[in-house]
Amino acid sequence: MTRPALLALLTAALLGCTRDAPVQTQGFLLYGMMIQLSLPGTDAARMEAALATVELTVKQEYGTLHPWQESPLTRLNSALPTGEWAPLEPGLRDIIERTTQLERDSDAAFSPAIGALVKLWGFHSSDPDRPRTPPAQADIKRLMTPPPRMSDLEIDGEQIRCRNPLLQLDFNAVAEGWAAEKAAQRLHQQGIHDALIDAGGDLRILGRAGDRPWRVALQDPFEDGPMAGLEVEGDTAVFTSGRYRKRFEHEGTSYAHVIDPRDGWPSDGVIAATVVTHDAVLADAAATALVAAGLDEAPAVARRMGVDRFLLVDETRQLRVSPALAPLIEVLRKDRPLVILPP
Repeated sequence: MTRPALLALLTAALLGCTRDAPVQTQGFLLYGMMIQLSLPGTDAARMEAALATVELTVKQEYGTLHPWQESPLTRLNSALPTGEWAPLEPGLRDIIERTTQLERDSDAAFSPAIGALVKLWGFHSSDPDRPRTPPAQADIKRLMTPPPRMSDLEIDGEQIRCRNPLLQLDFNAVAEGWAAEKAAQRLHQQGIHDALIDAGGDLRILGRAGDRPWRVALQDPFEDGPMAGLEVEGDTAVFTSGRYRKRFEHEGTSYAHVIDPRDGWPSDGVIAATVVTHDAVLADAAATALVAAGLDEAPAVARRMGVDRFLLVDETRQLRVSPALAPLIEVLRKDRPLVILPP
């Protein structure tokens, strides 16, 4: 499914639930991804100011974190293999420290330290349709010996160095959540406490849609259209990671962009994972970790990361939902059986 299709779906769902309180939605393109802001009410000046805040914030964060175009992150990655102290540019320390903890909590099912592997698999490209082939097993093993981990980094004041020359940082698995969380914080500072930020289909929610909760749709990973919906309000993030979003086919096998940091191979088993929690950074990282972990390990990874509301879609099209999320989910397709996971 294309991003615009999901955005149209979400917008329709939002408008459909707020007939008594109009919602205005505007957006902008960034690196081919649509970022949208929805606000209840009809105040055009308020919308213009809020959208400007979101656009400035998101562009700043993405500009800092881009993993292959010139950025503070690419400059740092160039310095890390030397093992020498390098300057830690503004905007990188906080995300390094936060994701180091998230890697630890997930037992390395989530890790930004595997940028070299992501590049090896061909996912450092702005052209999703370019031909790609799986790398050789020997090349994967070389980049995993020893496995790069965030704990290989050492920060001292405004300097950083790395003990593992194989480590290259890639925050793409959490960049949307990081930027959306920063934007939400700045909207709060601006006095806006009811809004929905849509970062390419992943959502950071503030407050309510007028007199109602925000109603959002979860995309069916197998075909166009929603598979489920839920109502959310307050400080909430709804983020999805999946094998259906960025992938390539080679000799009849599909290879997804979610690389398991523990073995260097694309994940299998979980087609899509959705996480609903209070923080977009945690939601983004946890959704990625659940896909990487696979069906059997995902619930334990969720518990370790402090996530109790999540949904897994498997290859049989079952919706495996956590007990905490089950009461909030409305299944919209009769051919998508709902299975409530054990507590």
